[in-house]
Amino acid sequence: MKSKKEEKTVKQSVGTGKRGIQEWRRLYHETIKGKITISVLILVIISLLLLGIISSVLNNHSTNSTLERSMKATARVSAERVEWEITSYRNIAEDLGMTARLANDTVSAEDKKAIIDERIKVNELTGGGILDSAGVNIFTGEKCADTAYFKEAMKGQSYVTEPTSSEGGSVMEIKIAAPLWKEGIHGTEVVGVIYLIPEENFLNDIMVATNVSDHGSAYMVDGEGTVIAHKNHDLVKTKDNSIVAAESNSSLKPLARLEEKMIRGETGFGTYKYDGVKKIMAYTPVEGSNQWSIAITAPLSDFNFETIVGIIITILIVLVSIVVAVLMVRRLADNIGTPVHQCAQRLLALANGDLHTEVPQVSTQDEVLILANATQEIVSGMGRIIRDVHYILGQMSEKNFAVHSQERESYVGDFENILNSVRAIKYSLSDTMNHIKESADQVGLGSSQLAESGQALAEGATDQAASVQELLATVNNIAEQVQRNTENAVSTKQHAREIGDQAHASSKSIGKMMEAMKKISDASMQISNIIQTIEEIADQTNLLSLNASIEAARAGEAGRGFAVVAGEIGHLANQCTESVEVTRGLIEAALHEVESGNEIAEEMAGALQKVIDGMDGIVTAVEEVAENSNEQNNSMQQINETIEIISEVVQTNSAAAEEGSATSQELSAQATELNDLIGKFQLSEN
Repeated sequence: MKSKKEEKTVKQSVGTGKRGIQEWRRLYHETIKGKITISVLILVIISLLLLGIISSVLNNHSTNSTLERSMKATARVSAERVEWEITSYRNIAEDLGMTARLANDTVSAEDKKAIIDERIKVNELTGGGILDSAGVNIFTGEKCADTAYFKEAMKGQSYVTEPTSSEGGSVMEIKIAAPLWKEGIHGTEVVGVIYLIPEENFLNDIMVATNVSDHGSAYMVDGEGTVIAHKNHDLVKTKDNSIVAAESNSSLKPLARLEEKMIRGETGFGTYKYDGVKKIMAYTPVEGSNQWSIAITAPLSDFNFETIVGIIITILIVLVSIVVAVLMVRRLADNIGTPVHQCAQRLLALANGDLHTEVPQVSTQDEVLILANATQEIVSGMGRIIRDVHYILGQMSEKNFAVHSQERESYVGDFENILNSVRAIKYSLSDTMNHIKESADQVGLGSSQLAESGQALAEGATDQAASVQELLATVNNIAEQVQRNTENAVSTKQHAREIGDQAHASSKSIGKMMEAMKKISDASMQISNIIQTIEEIADQTNLLSLNASIEAARAGEAGRGFAVVAGEIGHLANQCTESVEVTRGLIEAALHEVESGNEIAEEMAGALQKVIDGMDGIVTAVEEVAENSNEQNNSMQQINETIEIISEVVQTNSAAAEEGSATSQELSAQATELNDLIGKFQLSEN
């Protein structure tokens, strides 16, 4: 960090322009003094600000919580007072309802009025009366049968009416009604209604007596949100209703939302604005009423004066603490930052190669002095080490690897690794040079042998290429022969298939001939049957001729002509019999020949079927031969392609062998030159 004098110099040199702003930014953001100052100040300022904010927030929260609890309690007390008042009036009315004299028809109206007036006076009421079962006031004759309090009381329940304007309109009165029981016995028949009228403004009086601040107030609303009690009588007379008014005046909506909660019978706390003044309000329902609710309101400004004063005092304390912290932090940062900055500048100069500038002197006796002494040791030690390394590397650059350190004692701690690394480099390079020399000798010898082997390999590769060419020509001839065999096999397969087709056709013709022979045999059998029939006819004719001759002989001369005819018939019958025998012999011979023909045809069909079967086998074999020949042809083509690839590889190997031979000769020459270069170095032997 810069001292005050340096800061002044910076101001004079950079001025107030953009460059000056950048320099001041660097001064306070890129130096340890600036970082200490800014970090501590930020920590202190943030802490103080947080402390002030939290203190103010907690103070305000505590005030609001206390105020909320206080106002809720006040609202509850006010509601309980209203509840107590109404309950008291209910009890008075219910007690009158159980007075036997008031329910007795024999008691005059004047006596009943005296009882009512006496109770009104004792309890400081405004008025009261009795309604009969028809809803007629027995004192004034007023008809009240349509009123809500009469109807509810006739059902046996006490009832409290909503506040209504009196005849003059100056006050709001409430009626407390209770059933009048027959003979004064509760739970029996309701024979009338007792009603009482409390002090007209007793609700307003309670509201006026309820106050939490100088400008606070209290009011009550009924189940529809209409104001029924307020210290401002005009709001009661005009039946002010914020819920209805909020429909046309949006500024009343926050108040209307709170009053909606009130008419729902909720207890709570909230804020709203009325005529531009922010107010707080606590509300609670009045038990035993017709959904009445009481609210306690007050301007927020009545309570936050002490809070504002506390916040102002907290802010002043925070500001004073920040000023004191700034002064203390600047002094602390100056005592630490300036010496550290000077040492850092010296180390930066050392990093930039400055080994001669003096190390700054520090007068303190703390860790800063240790830092300055350590800086001194670093600068002087680094100087000795760098000079020694420069000497060793300089000698090595002069090809002297037998050099040794002159500042051995300066390499302490981790710095000893530098000396060890330099030594390792020296020994490694010396050893590498020796190995290179030996390797160069070996490379020279090996390259000579490699050149000879490469030459022999090239000659062998050339001979191998020629042999592969001859083999390629032979394989081409074999491939052509296999191709011709394949074509002949395919042609033979086609001829064999045609012969097989003809054999199948001949087999079908022989089958047809056998069918014809069978038909001839069947016809011959039918002719044989006909001949047998003719033979039977001839036998019958011969028998008839014999019978005719016998009958003619019996007839004598008269039957002589008939005998001649019978003899002729017998003669014809004998001729027919002879012809039948001859025909039978011919037909039997023909049938024998037909059977022989059938046997020969069957033998021919069997032989032809064997020929066909043999031809199918031949066709199948020829097809297999054709397929094998085709596969052999494909294989020969693949062999031909493979041999061509081998030929190309052999030619490539031959060229590579020649190139390898030339490279080996070049490598031998380079090894000789490398030995000459290494001979110029002075190598270390240990």
